[in-house]
Order: sequence, then structure tokens, then C-alpha cells
Amino acid sequence: MKKIVALVLALMLALSMLTVASAETANPVAGKKVAYIMLLPSATIFQMWKDSCADLCAALDVEFDFYFCDGDFNRWMDTINTCAAAGYDGLLVSHGNQDGSYVFLKELTEKYPELKLVCFDTQFYTDGEYQKIEGVTQLFQQDKSLVTVLLDEMIAKFGEGVRLIKVWRGPNYNSPFDRREVGWQEYEAAGKIVTVDEIQPLQDSVDSANSVTAAKLQSINREDVDGVIAYYDLYGQGVYNAIFENANFNGEAGEALPMASVDIDQVDVTNMQTRPDIWYAAGTTDWTLNGEIAMRLLMLELAGEYDKIYDPATGEYGVDVVEIPGSAILASALKEDSTVENLGEIAGETYGNLSYLSVADWMPADLLHK
Repeated sequence: MKKIVALVLALMLALSMLTVASAETANPVAGKKVAYIMLLPSATIFQMWKDSCADLCAALDVEFDFYFCDGDFNRWMDTINTCAAAGYDGLLVSHGNQDGSYVFLKELTEKYPELKLVCFDTQFYTDGEYQKIEGVTQLFQQDKSLVTVLLDEMIAKFGEGVRLIKVWRGPNYNSPFDRREVGWQEYEAAGKIVTVDEIQPLQDSVDSANSVTAAKLQSINREDVDGVIAYYDLYGQGVYNAIFENANFNGEAGEALPMASVDIDQVDVTNMQTRPDIWYAAGTTDWTLNGEIAMRLLMLELAGEYDKIYDPATGEYGVDVVEIPGSAILASALKEDSTVENLGEIAGETYGNLSYLSVADWMPADLLHK
């Protein structure tokens, strides 16, 4: 009889432990509804982001929608308001402008206090100061490192004191550029680089970057500069064209002038494959992983597990600002079949690193990577 009682108790204990374990790993976000709302038009890297968001939501039984707003800030705000009013549980919003995003999103969270928000590349700025919105996580590429990984490559090629031209718009043109400028200023102050000149496109276009760079090249000697760094790959495409079209800088008369840019697109990859002596490197992050990182943050907010939000740039948990470290993609490492979608095959360990993911028992790091 005692053996039977002991056996029953053991079975009850085992069932109890199984129940507890099941409760711990239960999916707390199943049945939720979320959306990704992007201010900018669709592009390859943003599609990569969107697809990984969709994959994570599918794995967690979360309904997912997405909207691209073609650069129209009013449309972006209207779409966010519409989704909030329609009862979405969480929104991942991207690229809100610095001038109006804080006031708009703060009012939104006050009107819909149950709505969860994660914001990518969106600064909260008003009255001359950066702000916070309680319960909202901000995600950025670690813009400083997107520049410094390129500076490191130029230093490796030419040595400390490398003479560089900077292509950007600023200061105070937009937050990502200002954040990238921090890395430049640190390296310059340390004597690692020398700023020969800077080029400021008049518009955010390839043609504008091309025309101002072409004009600048007419006024400098090739032997006085070692390389060019563009803070945005759209500018980089204009810089590339200007160098390519100038016989004094394209390799016809001496060595070609190498350049590098922040961000990456398929056009950049093709140019790097065509003329690796000109387009030397690109500083970027893995946009497929970026989307998963962002959506995981929103899932943790929906689950109320803010303590599990992880910042790979600092190694800290429970934070409200997360930054994704940058990687240098070298033209010399590209293969014939390299595309913006498969850069993980040739990039270093900082690119697509699964240790950057925020995780939970119900959302392990390998959920999409088994």
C-alpha cells in the first residue's frame, strides 16, 4: 500500500512539474495583432526587414500587417492612428522624423495606453532636448560604428593619419548623420584620421551627390587625399560615379581613389564587384536580422517582459534604447553571386550575430534558425 501511495505522489509531483514547465514556456503573445509601419518607400533592405518580422510573427501565432508610406510623414501618422484605432496590440514604426515624431507618438500612447510601440531610427526630440516615452523602446543601428568600421579599414590600408574627404549633410540635418559624425570626430581627435575636406550634397539624391563631388574633384590633387567616406550609400553612388568619370581619380592616371559608404543596396554591391578599387567597403548591419531584433522587442513588450530587452552594443538588459553594431563589408570579399540578401556568407562575425537577439523561454534565439 505504501508503495502505491509513493507511486501516486511521485506521479502527481511529475505532473505538477510538467504543468509548471508548460506554463513557463507558454506563448503569451499568441493571437495578438501587430503591424510594421515604415515612413520610407519599399526597398530591398526594408523588404528583408519586413519578411523577418513576418516570419517571427508566424512562428509565434501573431497576426502581422505592414505598410510603406513613400516618405509622406502625414501618411505615416495617419496609418499609425488608423491601426491604433483599429485595435492593433502593437506597432513597430520606423524612420519617424525628428521634428514631429515625439509629440505625435507621446499623444498616441496617452490616447491608447494599452498599445505597445517599438520605434526604429526615430528620435524623440522637442524643445531642444532628446526625450523618452515611457514604455516605448527605441532601436537604432549603432550609427557611430557604421562609420568607425569604415575608418578602421582605411587606417588598415593607409595607416593612422589617413587623409579623408567626408560626404554628408550636417550638422543637425538628421539624427543618423549626427550620430555617425560622433565616430568621425572621435577618430579625428585621436589623430587617427585627417579631414582633408567635406562635401555636402544639396539634395538626398545620387545626382546631387554626383554633381557636388565632381566639382570638388576638380579642385583637389589626387596625391593630397587617400579616400572618401560617404555617410549614406545614396551619396556613395553619386561619389562612385564622379570618381569613375574622372580620369585623374579612376585609375587611368595612377591609383584609383577608394571610397566607402554607410548602408548598402544591390546597386552598391554591383559597383563594389565591378570596381573594388574604387568602392572599397560598405558599413552596414544585417537587415534580415534587424527586423527580427525589432519584432522581438515588440513581442517582449506585449508579454510585459521588459527586463529581457537586450542591447548588444552595451550588453545590458532591461533597457529602452537598443543599438545594433555595424560591420564592414569589403569589396575584396564579395563573390560573383554575392547580393545584398546573402552578405552573411562573406561578412564578419558582427554581421547577423544571433547573440544580438533578445530572447525568452517561449522565444528562443534559434526559433527561426534551427
